[in-house]
Amino acid sequence: MPPSPTSPKSGELPDPLLKSPHDPDPYALPQPGPSTPSADHGPRSLLHKLAASIPSSSVYPLLCFLPLGLVSGACHWSPVLVFIYNFLAIIPLSALVSDSSDALSDYLGDLIGGLVNASLGNSVELSTGILAVASGEIYFAQCVMIGSILSDLLLILGCCLITASYNTYILHFNKPVTGALASLMVVTSVGLILPSVLYSTFPFDLGEQIVSFSRGTSAVLLVLYGGYLYFQLGTHSHLFQQQSADEDDVDSTPEPRRELSKSLIILALSTLAIVTCTRFILASIPAAAISLNISKTFIATILIPIASNSPEGAAVIMACTGGGDVNFAISVIVSSILQIGLFVIPFLVMLGWVIAQPMTLYFETFHTVVLFFSVLLVNCILQDGKYTYIHGSMLVAMYAILTLAFYVR
Repeated sequence: MPPSPTSPKSGELPDPLLKSPHDPDPYALPQPGPSTPSADHGPRSLLHKLAASIPSSSVYPLLCFLPLGLVSGACHWSPVLVFIYNFLAIIPLSALVSDSSDALSDYLGDLIGGLVNASLGNSVELSTGILAVASGEIYFAQCVMIGSILSDLLLILGCCLITASYNTYILHFNKPVTGALASLMVVTSVGLILPSVLYSTFPFDLGEQIVSFSRGTSAVLLVLYGGYLYFQLGTHSHLFQQQSADEDDVDSTPEPRRELSKSLIILALSTLAIVTCTRFILASIPAAAISLNISKTFIATILIPIASNSPEGAAVIMACTGGGDVNFAISVIVSSILQIGLFVIPFLVMLGWVIAQPMTLYFETFHTVVLFFSVLLVNCILQDGKYTYIHGSMLVAMYAILTLAFYVR
């Protein structure tokens, strides 16, 4: 019987490029054997175990600002230092929450894991909004929500289009996914803009009517959010999981069960730390804004959303570099926008109803106009189905113009 093409001849070293996937690698380094029980239960502290379970990332060195932020806030240091330390601390904390919630998805399944990601994916905005509404800072909470949408919609999406299509001719979107997401985004923006339009068309005050209308609209948006989750995680989940199918085939070995407890602990501690840092930031903003000569609106609309979205945004942008698949990036970005518009903002309106705070969907006129034109521009790009790097440049340029506009206000 003739030798197979993968069988080495006598006296020759086996070629690793021709070996069967089931054959051992002759050039691989010897792997350590299984750990003994004494090694698994050695004198390692819980802190070491948690540190070992934290994945490496370029933003995690910023965790050194977490103790500084907590100490400065508890000891009432200079408001500028309290703001800077806690502002820098929430960047890696957002990455930790995102990584931990993604790890939980592997254990909890698509539906429950998707609900966890949806609830905690915008933990900074959610915690900031809850604390602001509870303290009566309605306008500040609205600015954070609008700023988060604009950051995802213009800055991150624009950078993704630039990095994915640079040095290429014309690329195409996956229209079944982007079309559905674009339509949902338009419906969301209409629900957010309509109360402001309704208020401006009446010559008399509609205070109580706007509050009631906002609560009713929020209930509809929450129902729509449930339908969106069912669409994404249930009936049409294959549209959003095409990009990860190959990775699942390559690495399908389940992690040890003990990793679940680590992810839960890291998620709980990170969320608690975000809430604490956010509380210190809100307390220091009035004095810090005066000292730094910037407005509270600029902090809420530009700085806080950038700190919250930078870890996920950087990961998505890097995934698009060099002609990467931008369709999956768009689904992540638009999903984050829909979480804000369909879940976080309506949730804050309902929370204000419970705690007797007049949180409404009536935004400032400038915010309403900016949101409308931003959604209109992005929807035109997505519906066209084709893009080049100039489309991303337009989105980034528009965000830079809006940043200047909020700075000079």
